[in-house]
Amino acid sequence: MSNQLDLQESTRMKDVYKDITLIVDKIGELGVFPPLVWVWTWDVALSIWTDIMEGGDPDYCTAKDEEEMWELFFTQADKNGFTLEYGTEDLYEAVRDWMTEEGIIELYDGDEDEDEDE
Repeated sequence: MSNQLDLQESTRMKDVYKDITLIVDKIGELGVFPPLVWVWTWDVALSIWTDIMEGGDPDYCTAKDEEEMWELFFTQADKNGFTLEYGTEDLYEAVRDWMTEEGIIELYDGDEDEDEDE
């Protein structure tokens, strides 16, 4: 090896290599194509949903639970055409648009308890 790593960094490098190898193998077994796009896109969708659930975007609320979102994600994957070709920002926007169009997230109107007050 041309770069000299200290013991801690060398151990970390080997551990990361093993982990990445396992992940790559597991992704290859998913049975969907292209698997990396599926994994990355689902991670983006789940991150958006979780962020909204935790109050990270007070203008939006979740309208479907994670299971309902997954079912839509899975059944609509072929028609959505999500891609990593144009970068992560475009993917994020495409996923967020899809989530809005499918009613997974929606604008928060602040009247959540309105029906209960009547």
